[in-house]
Amino acid sequence: MSVNVLIVQPDAALAERMGQLIVEGTPDATVAYAHRPEDGVTALNQFNDLDLCITELYYVNGDGLAFLSAVRAKFRRARVLIVTSYNLHYFGDYIQGLTVLPTPLDEPLFKATCQDTLATLEGHEFPPFRLGKKQPPDRWGDCYAAYDTGVKRDVFITVIHSWASPEEALQFHNSAAMMARAGHPNVQAVYQAGKYQERDFFAREKWDMPNLSEMATAGQMIDPRLAAQIIHVVGGVMLFWDSNQYPHTTIGATDVSVSPQGIIKVANCVDPTQPVTPPGFSDLSALAQAIHALLPPSEQVPLRVMSLIERLRAGPVQLAQVVGEAQSIDIDLAPEREIELSEEHHIAQETIQVARRKQALNYKIMVGVFGLLVLVVCGIIYSRLDPPSREFKEMVKIPSGPYVYQGAPAMLDHAFYIDKYEVTFGQYLKFLRAVDSAGTDAAWRHPLQKGEKDHQPKDWADRDENGKRIAGIFRCIRDHELYNKELLTLDHPVFNIDWYDAEAYAKWVGKRLPEEHEWEKAARGQQGYFYPWGNTFAPKANVAVTSPDSTVRRGHFHMTVDATPTDKSPYGVYDMAGNVSEWTDTLVASSIIESEQVAVIRGANFQTNSEEHAMLTFRHADKAPATRDYWIGFRCASDNPPVDK
Repeated sequence: MSVNVLIVQPDAALAERMGQLIVEGTPDATVAYAHRPEDGVTALNQFNDLDLCITELYYVNGDGLAFLSAVRAKFRRARVLIVTSYNLHYFGDYIQGLTVLPTPLDEPLFKATCQDTLATLEGHEFPPFRLGKKQPPDRWGDCYAAYDTGVKRDVFITVIHSWASPEEALQFHNSAAMMARAGHPNVQAVYQAGKYQERDFFAREKWDMPNLSEMATAGQMIDPRLAAQIIHVVGGVMLFWDSNQYPHTTIGATDVSVSPQGIIKVANCVDPTQPVTPPGFSDLSALAQAIHALLPPSEQVPLRVMSLIERLRAGPVQLAQVVGEAQSIDIDLAPEREIELSEEHHIAQETIQVARRKQALNYKIMVGVFGLLVLVVCGIIYSRLDPPSREFKEMVKIPSGPYVYQGAPAMLDHAFYIDKYEVTFGQYLKFLRAVDSAGTDAAWRHPLQKGEKDHQPKDWADRDENGKRIAGIFRCIRDHELYNKELLTLDHPVFNIDWYDAEAYAKWVGKRLPEEHEWEKAARGQQGYFYPWGNTFAPKANVAVTSPDSTVRRGHFHMTVDATPTDKSPYGVYDMAGNVSEWTDTLVASSIIESEQVAVIRGANFQTNSEEHAMLTFRHADKAPATRDYWIGFRCASDNPPVDK
């Protein structure tokens, strides 16, 4: 497959020599030449696609930055290589992330760089990933659009350079593992790492939005409020990394990207070769410089915004203070939304409410009469039916917007719904019957699940031990027998189920598992409380933490899902701090076996015996998805309002 190269270089002899080296390394390369930036802009029109552009940036008679902007505007995925005879220190904001080679040219290095850039793995299979079109390289290596055939999603795959040394390969592997553990809702997620044909790679979130550097060269501008939001988001990410001792590189113009909807994402800059930054002062001068280049003239920018940016440009600042100030500016600059209701509207609302109350009263009378008849019939056949259970279908809407993730500010870019209560045995029983009726779980099976499952909880059915019948969970519930020294009902939270069971149930009911960032916002509220009721532990949840003023005996058994109204999050979600811990949809690299993935579990449970582990920030990231235990249950989430099932 032919590749296209454009060389824009005022030194004709150097340009010709670079062309020769490129063809030696990549014989199918088509090389075009220009000696001035304006000629280079004209030459761009000759290409339908451009793989590599090699250019000088400083011209005595010409605008190299304008040419660079034209390249990025027309061929955003083209690799750009700067070969220069000048010190480009003052161009740092515009060439961040680009490879710069000085003259006199190191020919072996130049040849290897171009050869690696123009080589392609498009169409290759990196199981379970199928590689597509090559993308601009990132800070770790070559990048490809890809499709994950296992989880059924689009991703980016980063492959280490072919000329990397064994030491560099080890560093690449360690970086991928640490980046996967350092997830944050405003950071591009890293999913998993692997090796193909002796080349290490990792898969990451597909996020293809322009970064601040690309926006600047394309002549884009941002409004002052978005500038404050960028500072708030980036500062929050750095606070999270620093508080959790994740070393990282400096965040600059190429590391922050913004979607047309204003969603801000930070590249995963976690790097184990860097020193750990203690929480406190941080240098955001490179970010501030990039933001400043995108703002309108200073007279059109509020004084608070300009003052904050100038402080950041001056050097290290108190990070937590900057994050708080940026959030305050964002709130102050938010447009006011007022809806005035007319007198006629209020009268109409009152009329509707009166009519509804009358209708409800008539309905209750009819239901009461009918209910008496039903009770007579049901009393006859009661013993043949399942034990009684209640419906727990309520879901709570969690709004988009700011919240606190772990120890740092974060921004949730979407609203969602989450179950008000943990999934009960009664609800899960309906799913088991659906699987049994279908004869297969194929319609609800998660792509990572290996083979067929009946999805029954551990100990669900009766079993024989040494010729003695041991009653399973279902028989114990139905016949009011003790299971593991406790009396269970269908209104207790389901447990002894693994991650695949929870995922399958969620799909059957038309929902999904919550991501752990969603779970944390639903649990802690916008204020970021450590417990649903505040920042100080109190005996308000079904946990085993003792307290001298406790009047409720908890921490020994499961409780029905609505039995602890004191354990209710600021949004009204029950049992986020106790009863059972809960599976989330989030998979991360195992801290024990880096090639394996574990599912994140959130929330304390009835056996949690320390205030620290009862905090809503505590996370279990050491359980394989196939784990089944008596302390693990789940609840569901949805992007849509709840429907009956």
